[in-house]
Amino acid sequence: MRSRGTLTLLLLFLSVLLSAQDNRVFYFPKPVARTPWQPPMKPVTRLADVKARHQGEPSWREAVIHDENTRAFLVQEPAGAKRERTLYPDSPAWWAVLEGRIRFEVEKPDRSFEVFEAAKGSYVFVPERMLHSFEVVGTQPAIRFEVTLASATPVYPERPAQAQPGVEFIPVRLSTGPNPLDVPDPNGKPWPIHFNVYDLAKQNDGKKNWTQEAIRKNRARGNLICGQAGSDQPVGPNNRGHFHSDFAEFWVVMLGELRWTFEGDVPNSIVAAQGDIVYAPPKTWHAPQFWGKEGLNCRLTSSTYPSANHFYDPAR
Repeated sequence: MRSRGTLTLLLLFLSVLLSAQDNRVFYFPKPVARTPWQPPMKPVTRLADVKARHQGEPSWREAVIHDENTRAFLVQEPAGAKRERTLYPDSPAWWAVLEGRIRFEVEKPDRSFEVFEAAKGSYVFVPERMLHSFEVVGTQPAIRFEVTLASATPVYPERPAQAQPGVEFIPVRLSTGPNPLDVPDPNGKPWPIHFNVYDLAKQNDGKKNWTQEAIRKNRARGNLICGQAGSDQPVGPNNRGHFHSDFAEFWVVMLGELRWTFEGDVPNSIVAAQGDIVYAPPKTWHAPQFWGKEGLNCRLTSSTYPSANHFYDPAR
């Protein structure tokens, strides 16, 4: 009985605390001029445009994001291309497979490896300190969106056979395996290493909108947010979305179409389709909407911090 009473008091305290956080008004020093997009970032990177620029090239790699927090590329490689086994000592890594098929090997806490195939619509996450490798399989090239922290140096369990100009591969020791100081897994259950948006769409069939947590770690936060057109609040004077103080937010369109309205834009200025990448700089109001009328629309969001703060207009 005592534990039940303690739990009730704790829940009441949390409810009061959250209510106070929601209702208090603060004043943010927001610049009058809108934050500019610094190259290579831009409001929307369209996959079709990138493919057209590299037409006829079997392999290509194009920078999409390189800000103070994140480094991200669109990459195409032909069947048979391999990434040798490696790890990042201090950076998580994640991928969205936009075309083709890629077979991943990801180290598990017991030092064995989980092997799986990621196809179009797949999301794959590897924490820092964990070995991983992958290979493009099938007969067609694969296109992936590849994301790490802004500074992410790979470390190899075997000395690479191919020399790199200006680099000497030296033997070192470091901590590997799960980071003991990482954000704890929810309810003691580990985050999924991979999922596919098409499988999740079948599992959530009939719902107007739904969310699947992707990852929430020390410097990685992502959600898959899906819905039917018209199932979210229209953008207007009472809804200009939110902004973030000191970091950017970006998205990959995994299914359908979505519209983004940034501050100062006219509505309909950005409609992004499957495979496109949308980027909002810090201190920039943005409001995404489910837009495609033909079925489900899904965005995979990334906002860097595990408890990323959102700034909203005060309640009217």
